[in-house]
Amino acid sequence: MNRITACATAALTAVLSAPVLAYEEGSFILRGGMATVAPDTSSSALSANGNKIGNTGVDVDNGSALGLTGVYMFRDHWGVELVAATPFSHDIEVVGEGLGNFDLGETKHLPPTLLVQWYPMDTQSAIQPYVGLGVNYTAFFDEEINSSGNAALKSIGATGDSKLSLDNSFGLAAEAGIDFAFGADQRWLFNMSVFWMDIETDATVKVPGIGKVTANVDIDPLVYMAGLGYRF
Repeated sequence: MNRITACATAALTAVLSAPVLAYEEGSFILRGGMATVAPDTSSSALSANGNKIGNTGVDVDNGSALGLTGVYMFRDHWGVELVAATPFSHDIEVVGEGLGNFDLGETKHLPPTLLVQWYPMDTQSAIQPYVGLGVNYTAFFDEEINSSGNAALKSIGATGDSKLSLDNSFGLAAEAGIDFAFGADQRWLFNMSVFWMDIETDATVKVPGIGKVTANVDIDPLVYMAGLGYRF
């Protein structure tokens, strides 16, 4: 019984005396959670073969997916973060008086982002706010015109189903977040973060019988993410 007690005491002492992992040079941080992209959309008026179509525009709805980030601390207080995610899906709408409001279609995108981060608190702090600045590349794919979009375009002269394409985007990105460490050795983290991304795309709809309908769209979303992390 004494041996069992001694072993248990030694194990507990080892856990309690284990060094707290810190935000120091050479450490790694992985985070994951639900991310929501909330666009702050503005666009030029739609243009058909170079001719402006009244008071029209494009709107982009929110989309959610699994967000993943990895951080390498290249110096005390300083890290470099790669942001990835499973594909986000967004509905696209035409708005305004020129054509009326209608659902046009949808697109998916992936937003790989690279940021340099600063952690201002003591490297041993269990509560760690941070900010970051970097660049974002947004790749659009699986663009589709839905049935309501094709019906609306046919009502203004389209002779068949239309095709949507969106140009990929490259721009600035910024973030702010906070980690709350928990667990015996504080390896686990609860994380909340928000990103801003400069995303701009040229949207083109090839409309049979009419030609090309285009618009320049600033999406510029805030991306909200909450989840768990682990420090190595």
